[in-house]
Amino acid sequence: MRTSRYEVFMKIVETQSLTKTAAYFGCTQSAVSQLVKALETELGVSLLIRSKAGVRLTAEGEYLLPGMRQIVQGERSVFERSLELQNMNVGLIRIGIFTSLSSQWLPPYLQRFRERYPNIGFELLQGDVTQISEWLRNGVVDIGFMTPPESDEFYFRELLADRMNIVLPAQHPLAGRPVTLRDLREETFVLQESGYSQITETMFRDAKMRPKRQYMVKDDYTVMSMVESGLGVSLLPELMLRRNPFELYACPSEPAYYRHLGVSWLRREQNSVAVSKFVQLLLEELGLAEES
Repeated sequence: MRTSRYEVFMKIVETQSLTKTAAYFGCTQSAVSQLVKALETELGVSLLIRSKAGVRLTAEGEYLLPGMRQIVQGERSVFERSLELQNMNVGLIRIGIFTSLSSQWLPPYLQRFRERYPNIGFELLQGDVTQISEWLRNGVVDIGFMTPPESDEFYFRELLADRMNIVLPAQHPLAGRPVTLRDLREETFVLQESGYSQITETMFRDAKMRPKRQYMVKDDYTVMSMVESGLGVSLLPELMLRRNPFELYACPSEPAYYRHLGVSWLRREQNSVAVSKFVQLLLEELGLAEES
């Protein structure tokens, strides 16, 4: 499918960079700049503010962006319908996903899907629940692998339950034996800002305690690095702890708590054939019956 001017412009808004957009589409930055100028001339307004930090939308650009998004989604819909006629000879599935899922869980399923449909590509964007929900809402991704969304505008199908673990430095005095949250009431906790914050809140509430001191960070690998360095203890899901390079001691939480993970998409959107087949493969591989 020929890339439309609006799709290029949407990528500029996403990356906030003409250079990154040019690299993504395999063209020169000059070509991207000329496209923007032509679009501004056609629409009769300035769309972007350029600075050393990158580019951002003007007020006029913000006002026109929803209409551009509708055009791009319409073009994609036409293209995806053509793929149905072509028996999936080409295609792209855009996925929003947590780091732990993309690194520890998803790759084997991508491989098995590619064995069946070698011409279907994947584009993975890694983020937290808030980011993935926004990407789904704005059409940046087709599906999201995430915890159950809070909004009923999304459809959610659970695929697995990821057990939470108590994580200590390898040399911690309590390492090597079962540990409960109550055992750690005097400890400093290193916790992630989002992703499974609701689960940790529930765990603390059920243990009738609050962490006395805590660090809040953005990603799992930073959490594990800080714990390894002796800055505190943490609560992390099992998937994130697989094949990690850090010297840590982890034990499953007692009682058991789980991060429920699944695939989600907007209820108002019709999945493409490629996306539907990919979700179907996941359900088959995991032994989950289709919902009616």
